[in-house]
Amino acid sequence: MSQRTTERSGRPRMSDVVYERLQEFLLDGQIQPGERIRVDELSRRLGVSQTPVRESLNRLEAEDLVTKTHLIGYSATPKLTPQRFEDLFEARFLIEPYCSGLAAGRHRGDEVEQLAQIASEMRGSYQAGTMSYGAFARADADFHEAVIAATGNSYFGEIFAKLHCHLQLFRLLRDSRVTEDALDEHDLIVTAIRQRDTQSADRAMHAHLTASRGRLRSAFETPTPQPPPT
Repeated sequence: MSQRTTERSGRPRMSDVVYERLQEFLLDGQIQPGERIRVDELSRRLGVSQTPVRESLNRLEAEDLVTKTHLIGYSATPKLTPQRFEDLFEARFLIEPYCSGLAAGRHRGDEVEQLAQIASEMRGSYQAGTMSYGAFARADADFHEAVIAATGNSYFGEIFAKLHCHLQLFRLLRDSRVTEDALDEHDLIVTAIRQRDTQSADRAMHAHLTASRGRLRSAFETPTPQPPPT
């Protein structure tokens, strides 16, 4: 789950603030897939030195959102290909429903309440119109990471973290269905885990992934050409 490091003054570190801004640029499409990223331009745009920009880009490179090429510099990674998209969901179907069921059986009370709080804050901020698309993507990642953490098995968390799935998937499509429907699906997952219903938790996560895959597949659909006006 993403956490900021704070300075002695209690304020978040500048590198963390810059990192979140750049991540949002990538998720919101302000920096397009494949686009060259110039450190000096970002430094001027954000009003900071180049040091926190470079630190942030290195973190984003570790998340597969940015690539660094020798003698060329940084650029945003391309979007997932259709095959990589299907491979990613195949891996998620193996991990997340099972972990959701485990979380239902193993969670401590505070873990499910944290999960419920993430879901509630996502809904409240989204419905109030105060949550950007990039912020929604980060909160969605936090929700799924919290489900995995509630299993009590750190190996699942390490495996899931290596997928970087939410950051990659949210770059595919900006559509209200991606966000609105996910909120209701999250509530069903939280309810099943809170009730310690392992089978329902497994099914709820499986249904959520199935719906999410269906929504995002439309990013690969080729628009039907319109006939020329007569």
